[in-house]
Amino acid sequence: MRSLKSILALALLSLSAMAFAAPSVKIDSYTYTGQGLRTAELCGTVSDMTTSPTFVQITVDESSKQPAIYNTLAGPSGKFCVVVVTYRGTAIVKAL
Repeated sequence: MRSLKSILALALLSLSAMAFAAPSVKIDSYTYTGQGLRTAELCGTVSDMTTSPTFVQITVDESSKQPAIYNTLAGPSGKFCVVVVTYRGTAIVKAL
């Protein structure tokens, strides 16, 4: 009986840990759309999603005086792409 309680407690603890695991976002590509243009296509993947769709927040030129913030959705596969305007070519992403 004690063994069963230990197994159930461990299972409950594992499920709780998975419920609080934060999704992680990886940028797969960040490519300018054309020569001399300030637009770029940013694509990425969200892993460890807790819901589908998952909101993704993209901050472009994050160290500038006026960073741009874009929001998009990652579908069931966790993949997303968005076209952004950039002056410095930098971006950070996070799942919300």
